Order: sequence, then structure tokens, then C-alpha cells
Amino acid sequence: MPTVPAAVRKFADSIPHPIALIGCRTTEISLDCCEYNLAVFVPANQNNRVMQVDGLSVELVHFAGPVKNHLVELGSMEVLKDTNKFVLSSAARDITPAKYRMALATAGKKSLISSLFCQQKMGQARHPAVAAMWLKLAAYEFVGGMLALSGSRPMTLHELEQVRQADVGSMAEGVEVALECIGIERATRPAISRSIEAIKELKSKDYDQDLFVLKVNHLLGLSMLADCYYYAGRVAAKNLVGRKEPFYSQYAKLVQLALDLSSDVQHLEKLQKRLFRAANCGLKC
Repeated sequence: MPTVPAAVRKFADSIPHPIALIGCRTTEISLDCCEYNLAVFVPANQNNRVMQVDGLSVELVHFAGPVKNHLVELGSMEVLKDTNKFVLSSAARDITPAKYRMALATAGKKSLISSLFCQQKMGQARHPAVAAMWLKLAAYEFVGGMLALSGSRPMTLHELEQVRQADVGSMAEGVEVALECIGIERATRPAISRSIEAIKELKSKDYDQDLFVLKVNHLLGLSMLADCYYYAGRVAAKNLVGRKEPFYSQYAKLVQLALDLSSDVQHLEKLQKRLFRAANCGLKC
């Protein structure tokens, strides 16, 4: 288990609720730009937020309800502060490897179903850019589902590296077509730069916009162009999937720039058919 900085532990101790470290900082895959995700267990939902603690980025992620409702997010948590009755520590011990694998598999299936839903929306779209958007969203959902089904919790910044390390087995062809839908081969600095500006506009009201920019700049500084391209698109996809339908047509140009969308409709339709087969195959495994 990676070391938690003393400043982060001290900050966690100052919060009057049970606290656990979650996210990539509980693994060996984190990068210097990664934040410390602190799960805060509170009686009711509260807004998440990002802050600086001794020069480190810390994100407070609030959870309400029993731990069993959040097994995927909390599966590898490190308890930093508990109640007098050690409720959180007990819950952490109760998340057995078998329970965690089952939760991941369930989440993976849901992501594949979401991929199929996005593909259906692609067929219903009247604007070419909106259709291309839905295919790209479907591809990201497929990759997340594949990772979960292979036993890895998808982590937005690290998903492409997780794909490289994953034992995808029978889903290898699906991963290949999903990455083609995403357009990894178009990962250039100009394309990324255009996307970033559009995504910043999409995230103008989001609490973690500055953290997003920090991560993008870090990846660019390391010349990790493919990872940066994938990450930026993933963030844009998560932002767009919850929007209402009129937004997509009204801001089609912004959507196109944010996701670096292809305009080759015939090629996208061929990719969609292959992705559809892969998603259905994954659901049957």
C-alpha cells in the first residue's frame, strides 16, 4: 500500500466524519498529478470538492448510506479515520475479494448495457456529429465494462494503461474496435489542444475543472499523448452523457471539438456494428 503523506492524514483527522483513502492513490498506478481521493461518510449527500493540502490535491468524495452500496468505489480503501465502534474498519474487512469481484462484474455488465444504449441513441440521432458522439460514448462505456469484467476497477486517468495491462481474453477484438471508435490514432498535440479548450467550456461550472487541466498538462509534459487524448475524451464523455437532448444539437460544434469527432459516417456505422457484436458477446460471457 503506497504511503499516505502526513499532511493528508492530518487533514483527514480534522474532518468530523469517518474517512478512507480510495482511488488510484491506493494502487501503484498513480501519477504525480493524481489527487488523494478521500471518501467521507456523512448522513446525507453533500457536494464533492477539491482543495490543496500542503501542495497536494485532495478531493473530498462524499458517500451516504451503507458501504455495501458502494463496493466498487470502496473495494481497496484504506481507513484513515473511523468511529469509536470501528464501523468503517469492520465494513472494509467485510469487502472480501469474492464480493469485490462480483460487484465489479455487475458494474461491468451495466457498462456494456450502457454501451448498447448509446449505440441505439446513435441510430436515432439526426445530426451527424451527435451520432458520432454517441458512438464514442458507447466505446468508452465498452472499455470501462471490459476492464471491470476483467477484474480491474476503471480509473479515468489510467484507463488506457489499464487496458494495456488487462487480460482481455475473448474481448480483445472489442477493445480494438472501441479504441478505433475513440480515435487513439488521432492523438496529436493540436487535436488535444482543441479538445481541451472545448472541454474546459463544458466543465466551466464543475468543481474539478482545475484538476482536469492539471492532469492534462502533466500527461502532455510527459509526452503521453495517447493517454492524454483518451483521458480528455473520457472526461468529455462523462460530462456529455448526462446532458439533455437539445444540448447536443444546439452545441454540436462544441461537442465535435471536445470529443474530436470523425465525420466519416459510413466508417462509423461499420465500427458500430462491430462494437455492437462485441458488447453482446461480453454480456454473454
